[in-house]
Amino acid sequence: MRLHEFTSNQMIDRYVVVLKNLVGRASAKKSPAKMNWEGLNQILKSNDASLAADYETFKAMYDQSPALQNLVKNFNSDGVVLDVPGAPDEKTKQSDDKKDSQDAVAKIAASAAPKQLAKQ
Repeated sequence: MRLHEFTSNQMIDRYVVVLKNLVGRASAKKSPAKMNWEGLNQILKSNDASLAADYETFKAMYDQSPALQNLVKNFNSDGVVLDVPGAPDEKTKQSDDKKDSQDAVAKIAASAAPKQLAKQ
């Protein structure tokens, strides 16, 4: 094995460990895990990893590693979305938020209706 291959595998392993920890934390909170490249760089730095997280580097590692592919739901030039089991999807969350706000308005209107009718 050549030195650059060994270093590359260590980088991928470090990414996998860090991302598994992030998935575990997000799963415990039942929340999605989405971060930009700057945020991922800060997390890697706090874990004593001297890796650069950017789209090109990540894509090269993603293409080589099935373990990394299993942890990532999507990534683009803005950042990474991790595949968190049990976390709601963005679409589901948005529809739930709309439903919750509509329910709140309906409750307020229902409680105000008798008062308005009594004034007439």
